[in-house]
Amino acid sequence: MPLNCRPSIYYTMDDTPGYVLQKQFEIIYAKPLKERLEGLFEMTELSRKIIQNQILAKRPELNKNELQIELFKIFYRFDFDEETLNRIAESMRQFLILSPQPPSGTG
Repeated sequence: MPLNCRPSIYYTMDDTPGYVLQKQFEIIYAKPLKERLEGLFEMTELSRKIIQNQILAKRPELNKNELQIELFKIFYRFDFDEETLNRIAESMRQFLILSPQPPSGTG
């Protein structure tokens, strides 16, 4: 993937020199697909946990469902306008309220 194909809207820092990025891409692409996907899933899960912790640090009163909704709103804030994002969040809230919850300790 050429370095100039990155969508700039998702990046807040761009202080890594091009030759370093190029080397990172070479290292990543030299790995088998399975390893690349495992790394992607690990990074995605790590970022999700970091953002969840940031949300809970600001709003410790949130329950599991509300935390899930806030996480959704952060991850998709660039994909939907505010009105649509809030409509989806409200639909999620209704779905999560009406969905049967597993017994404590199993979910």
